[in-house]
Amino acid sequence: MKRILVPLACSVFLIACTQSEDIETEEQPVENEVELVETLTASQDEIRFVVGWLNETEILFVDNKDTEDRLLSFDLQTGDIHTIFSTSATISEVQVHPSASQLLVKTADDSTEAILHILDHAGTPLNEVSVASSELEIRWNGSDASQILITAFSDDWSYEILCYDATDDTLVAVELPDPFPHWLGTEELVFIEDADVLKQSLITGEKTLLANNANQLYSATDQVLIESFEGEQIRYAIVNSAGEEKNSWLVENDGFVMDRAVLLNDNTWMMTVTNQTEMMPTSFLVKIEEGKEVMRQELPEGGTLDCEGDKCLTGYSLDTWIDIETGETVKWLEIGRVE
Repeated sequence: MKRILVPLACSVFLIACTQSEDIETEEQPVENEVELVETLTASQDEIRFVVGWLNETEILFVDNKDTEDRLLSFDLQTGDIHTIFSTSATISEVQVHPSASQLLVKTADDSTEAILHILDHAGTPLNEVSVASSELEIRWNGSDASQILITAFSDDWSYEILCYDATDDTLVAVELPDPFPHWLGTEELVFIEDADVLKQSLITGEKTLLANNANQLYSATDQVLIESFEGEQIRYAIVNSAGEEKNSWLVENDGFVMDRAVLLNDNTWMMTVTNQTEMMPTSFLVKIEEGKEVMRQELPEGGTLDCEGDKCLTGYSLDTWIDIETGETVKWLEIGRVE
């Protein structure tokens, strides 16, 4: 596959800290709390997608204005909207690094090439890499922001896995049987092959078996959460980078399958699970501490999940946040006609 490295140049159109005036905000009180939360109201054709938390008070989203795609931040406390990044190309994905003040923005002008822009939270360009494919699976290393795992797909869905190192601006090919590997620490990858979860060293290529009968997994920094089947039950296990099992637990009803998982801290995971055996599936937000379920709250809808501090964004549009401690829910985004 052709590889292209493009120097940082004028392809980035940056407008930092600019107040946007075309989207309305209004103050929304939260019941039983002193806190006031601003609501963002926009029409369906204005907001393309919500990214998630930038920090504990600001949420990132992407819109389109005057033929440009813009990455914006919305402050829940003040209602301020700032433009972090804008471009004439299409913004198709944005990631927020969990431990470094950096953003990854994927753009593409056509189906032949994608550009990954690495920015700081103010929108200042840090690195840029171009890959000869617009269909990418991107895994940013949660422990080391200089490492990005990129799976580039061709039209026939064959793929090439590349490891980008921002410290020396290089791409190195990685051979794996699974196009969707995850990071486990800084020097190992974890993936599923024939229902087995394996970890593989990037340095030696050595493989280690972590679990059998696996359905899916999520990794964060130096931990991986594995969902597997054990008879009529579902087994969850949290494994560290040494391959040691920290915690495990069983769920008797195998109809409740994990949708998303987010690591809050070293000992706490947040998960969304859905009962897939019902005609009208029911979704729940679940908190796991030290391998034990300590909270379960029904959600109005399933979808993705993004957590910061004591709050999680949920829903297909990430339009609702939930206070993990109180269970309070607030719809911060209203999609409709702006009067």
